[in-house]
Amino acid sequence: MIAAIIIADSETEGETRCQPVSATTNWACIDVLGQPVLGRIVDGLKNGGIDSVFVFSPPQGSFGIHADARALALDNWRAAGFRFAKCREEAFEAVLIANCGTYAEFDLDDMLAFHHEQGQPVSRALAADGPVDLWLIDPSRFSNSEDLRTDILATDPAYYELLGYVNRLSSAREFRRLVVDSFSSRCRLRPRGVETRPGVWIGESAEVGRGARLVAPAFVGRGVKIGDDCLITRGSNVERSSDIDFATAVEDSSILPNTYLGIGLDLSHSVANGRNLWNLRHDVTLEITDPVVMRPNPGNRARRAWSDIQKDGFRLSAQGVSQ
Repeated sequence: MIAAIIIADSETEGETRCQPVSATTNWACIDVLGQPVLGRIVDGLKNGGIDSVFVFSPPQGSFGIHADARALALDNWRAAGFRFAKCREEAFEAVLIANCGTYAEFDLDDMLAFHHEQGQPVSRALAADGPVDLWLIDPSRFSNSEDLRTDILATDPAYYELLGYVNRLSSAREFRRLVVDSFSSRCRLRPRGVETRPGVWIGESAEVGRGARLVAPAFVGRGVKIGDDCLITRGSNVERSSDIDFATAVEDSSILPNTYLGIGLDLSHSVANGRNLWNLRHDVTLEITDPVVMRPNPGNRARRAWSDIQKDGFRLSAQGVSQ
């Protein structure tokens, strides 16, 4: 039997975050083309033959940006350590542990074969730009204390070379790169919606106004409202429950869930999230205080986001998720 333990921290080893408003954002927990990377990882492991999947996540009310990210991270790793000890007691053959902050494509069967061939208690994934927080562990040969993260990092692992696509998701810029790479088929991540015409995907219950133009590639997520005479173009994605008002143009940009953009705006080369705006061309971060221009849409962003992961028999909470 093989288990997987996924830790959805807001901080990951060696990463730097955009300052100031995204200082503790875990981009893997934010919708990208209809589903967070975290949910895609859980789905992929389930479909890949993992027997049990456990996710240790931020509390729902702290989704996205956390007041005390380091304390939450420590709590998640401590809980993961207890679950790992249970996996050892239950005689699991191997445990895959991922600190969910990087999107990495790999062949699980190939990594398992490498792990067995090397004969080491721990194997760690290695990308071209350095180690990835993805480990395969033989629980019968690995004794951990309550501090699972420290114990893993203290080992001398066998390094498994990742040959597939890797995106560290350490900033708004890399989040945008993942969107563009998906549209360009440079990775396996695909939009979750109906492809209404080549390169244009629309999610369930989305509304597109009269005279609005969606120029491929483009993505409009579930419950999104695109106003009359709007333009969504050049690889832009508008995520779940967002609202783009009359005659606004969105070019080469990502609109994160539950975001309102006002009338007659021209947004380009940016990531918009509620009242926060990252302009990637000029490398600046702004907080928009005028609600007529930008604001969060009403609704519980945390509860709706986690519902995309809470599916197919997985139960998600601050203590973890299991099949």
